[in-house]
Amino acid sequence: MGPMLAHKAEEEGIAAVEHITNGHGHVNYNVIPSVIYTHPEVAWVGKNEQQLKEEGIKYKVGSFPFAANSRAKTIDDAEGLVKIITDAETDRILGAHIIGPNAGEMIAEACLAMEYGGSAEDVARTCHAHPTMSEAFKEACMAAYSKPIHF
Repeated sequence: MGPMLAHKAEEEGIAAVEHITNGHGHVNYNVIPSVIYTHPEVAWVGKNEQQLKEEGIKYKVGSFPFAANSRAKTIDDAEGLVKIITDAETDRILGAHIIGPNAGEMIAEACLAMEYGGSAEDVARTCHAHPTMSEAFKEACMAAYSKPIHF
């Protein structure tokens, strides 16, 4: 099911062993990230806006450009942005899309939040070190629930 990715295969292998040893295993296919290792990097997980429109799900979008991120500016790699899509009623994160430096690393924060039903506010209220790229993820989450402070 889905794209053939090494990290997906690893999760399926673990689930297979768990099934053999414990009688059950688990892979949440809705939270398998995709990453394109280009420059800038591209990463995404969950739903995109078109899918949500087709499913009739009301959503909100928050985004934050790396051009406004101090770490990205200091290393002269500020191309791209972080985009968070949340359920309009519950604020639960439904998708995340990142184009920019360390996108392949940062997408894990979205996966963790989505796996445990986290909201944009949950992520935004979590302290992120400064200056880091991950602050762009936090800021996009803040923007998704109408509380941006840096852009």
